[in-house]
Amino acid sequence: MLWNLLIGSVLLGVVHAAIPNHWLPVVLIGRAEGWSERETLGVVALSGFFHTLSTVLIGVLIGAIGLEISSRLEDQTRLIASVLLVFMGLIYFAMHNASAPHEHIPKGLDRPGRSKRAIVTTLSVAMLFSPCLEIETFFFTAGTLGWPAIITLSIAYTLVTIASMVALTAVSFKGLAHLNWHWLDHHEKRITGGILIVLGILTFFIEL
Repeated sequence: MLWNLLIGSVLLGVVHAAIPNHWLPVVLIGRAEGWSERETLGVVALSGFFHTLSTVLIGVLIGAIGLEISSRLEDQTRLIASVLLVFMGLIYFAMHNASAPHEHIPKGLDRPGRSKRAIVTTLSVAMLFSPCLEIETFFFTAGTLGWPAIITLSIAYTLVTIASMVALTAVSFKGLAHLNWHWLDHHEKRITGGILIVLGILTFFIEL
């Protein structure tokens, strides 16, 4: 089941990091401020770190709850984890037509006259206080496997998310920023819901 979680977290991390409101505003701000590619990549990596930090901290807490529940309901642990994943996936499908894409980065940071330190600080704080809740169900499932699974999932999700954001930012310097990202923004919750549902089914029927 750990392999299922890792594969799911990698997919979810890549898909979620590819959503433009995670990194594209930083690219545009960097261009407006005249930052070099290296400076922009550094700011994206830093904001990505704070984004995953809050997400992982909440995830560890949820994982601890999963660990406690699994110790009391050992025989039902796998069923509970599977049902929870599928249930959350269905919720995200239902949310598709009910909510607009969430914004992580405040508007107006590209206005001239701001210092680089102020911009970076604002970006970091904004990302810290906007954790992504899609991955948290994975942490609950990891909690049923013990602390090694929780730690492994935390590291994998952090590395994949930051690496994906940095990679997309690097490619954006070759013109990717001019592409139309509306489709991914619009279908984010459907993609997330699909990943959760598939993982829930695999967790129940396949034990790797």
